[in-house]
Amino acid sequence: MYHVYYLRRGIMLRQVIDLYEIMDDKNVTGQDVVDVFKNESGDFEYKINRVTTDKGSTDFIYIKIKGRNGKSIGKSAPTLGITGTLGGIGARPKLTGFVSDGDGALTVLAAGLKILRMNKKGDRLDSDVIITTHICPNAPVVDHFPVPFMGSSVDDEDINENCIYEDMDAIISVDTTKGNEIINNNGYAISNTVKEGYILSVSKYLLDIMKRTTGKMPVVFPLAQQDITPYGNRLSHLNSILQPSTVTKAPVLGIAITTELPIAGCATGSTHLFDIEQAARYIVEIAKEFPKNPNLFYDPKEYNIIKRLYGSQRRFQTKGVQIKKKVGLITMGQAARSDITENINDILEPELEVISIGALDGYNYDEVKEKFWPAKGEPFIVTIIGEDKIVKISENSAWKLVQKKIEELEERNIKASMLMCTGKFKDFNKKSMVLQPEKIIRATLDAIGVERIGILVPEEEQIRDSCKQYERYKPIIKSAEPYEDKKFISEKAKEFKSEDVDIILMDCMGYTEDMGNIVEKESGKNVLVPRVLATRLLKTLA
Repeated sequence: MYHVYYLRRGIMLRQVIDLYEIMDDKNVTGQDVVDVFKNESGDFEYKINRVTTDKGSTDFIYIKIKGRNGKSIGKSAPTLGITGTLGGIGARPKLTGFVSDGDGALTVLAAGLKILRMNKKGDRLDSDVIITTHICPNAPVVDHFPVPFMGSSVDDEDINENCIYEDMDAIISVDTTKGNEIINNNGYAISNTVKEGYILSVSKYLLDIMKRTTGKMPVVFPLAQQDITPYGNRLSHLNSILQPSTVTKAPVLGIAITTELPIAGCATGSTHLFDIEQAARYIVEIAKEFPKNPNLFYDPKEYNIIKRLYGSQRRFQTKGVQIKKKVGLITMGQAARSDITENINDILEPELEVISIGALDGYNYDEVKEKFWPAKGEPFIVTIIGEDKIVKISENSAWKLVQKKIEELEERNIKASMLMCTGKFKDFNKKSMVLQPEKIIRATLDAIGVERIGILVPEEEQIRDSCKQYERYKPIIKSAEPYEDKKFISEKAKEFKSEDVDIILMDCMGYTEDMGNIVEKESGKNVLVPRVLATRLLKTLA
């Protein structure tokens, strides 16, 4: 009765068994596995990369199954990455047969094969789905407590390079996680979502999918902070299940194939096909839901709040840095705003420690209006303070405020800093290097031979000053606030489509790289985003 019950429920057992029979072979290659997919003649692309080291070799597999609204056909549905994390599927010649460590590879390939067969029958998913793993039938064994682990013929860097891709918008990492005394249930368990060094809340949506696919209460395994750091930092790890999170900005979910008792990764006869089927079916259901629910893996709004409160945690994506150079960021508003540090921390960290300081730190809206507001017709700068209050500072007041902040950074022995403003300032009194984006912009425009420029500024009142500042480039200037709805930026960008300009300058450090991409797409013109340009130069010079 037990087997009849599970055969009825095990709707993906065919995919699991088909692949298991191919993979349980001492001579199996990546091509053998891909051939199973090719026999389905679905809409997918693949590549196989054999990597050889002095410890052996493995075949990395990349399979992209195209969705009906996926990026591969020029549409916008997010791309789901599914990676099988493992050392090897066999430990030959020491042990004969498919080992427990291969369960991750078997699970993701079974899920991929099911999705391909669904497509063939007309049930095509919205998103592109990328499946990655590697096939090594003769990996080494590593001593470990309480049971031995599987080693790998290749380094962790090779695995991440061949399995984790930038176009993955979310990642599921599946790994056999039986060699421990932490998880004690047969089947599978999921992790918290991990993103850029943060262990986030467990997604209620992922728990709901788990309940409906198993018919049981969901199981979540615990994560320690060290579990989401890279191997090689002398810290112990549960296993490699969250290693993908160390090399990506995408949210990562771990799916652990588990047992009640500790089972060695190199154990043969320990692959429970019904457990593999359940985990693979869970993945397929996630793939169906992913393009419909932007909060499926994590809550982006809550993530932005935690980043604003506690800053970047990307140092946990490194092996640890003992001494880092410090660089200063002088914002025109107030420090530690996620909208200001977007793109910037991604470029500078983790190699550099970023010290943010705001020209208006300590001031409230009324004080700014009383002390620094521009007189009518006076050049000014737009920024944000407090809870998204937009303020204006006269350029003369801004110079004095920035000068004070430069001195504060120099007192903290910071040798290089950057002004987060594209406004034109007279020279500062300084002992350290201070990058002024306005000067970098001019040098760049001259270097690429710009004759006519389009410019986007935050406020309509700034058009006159910007026209005067860039007069030699015969500017065409429009205004769109970077701190409001992006649709206004999109609308203004469309107006540039018919204009005869060589490049569009986003003339405010409040404009992000994403906003620049919107302008480029809608206008069809090249775009210069000063916050990205200046930050990359700061990283080079620091």
